[in-house]
Amino acid sequence: MKRGENEKCIMPESGLYFTKRYAGLERHEVFFGRNYRDKSIEDGLVVFLEPERHRGYNGVHGSGEQGIALNKRLKEIGQKTAMDYYGWTVEQFIERYGYNYL
Repeated sequence: MKRGENEKCIMPESGLYFTKRYAGLERHEVFFGRNYRDKSIEDGLVVFLEPERHRGYNGVHGSGEQGIALNKRLKEIGQKTAMDYYGWTVEQFIERYGYNYL
């Protein structure tokens, strides 16, 4: 996919993130880490964030209180969205992503 093209995103619209890539935004895989990043992309569980909300101290990858809370909320929304969209049970979600975030 060329830079600037919008990747598949099944996440609902929210004031917490963007569901389309715009100039200056960075893609964030809701379920990241070596085992889950590719699955998150494949399943459309990605959002687009401003750099400071992505990598900053209070971003989803930072250690600030706001970033930790945002990361937790994105995972809750992501799990609910995936279960609704794909018709998965909690057990099926855990099988794919390793943990229940609800």
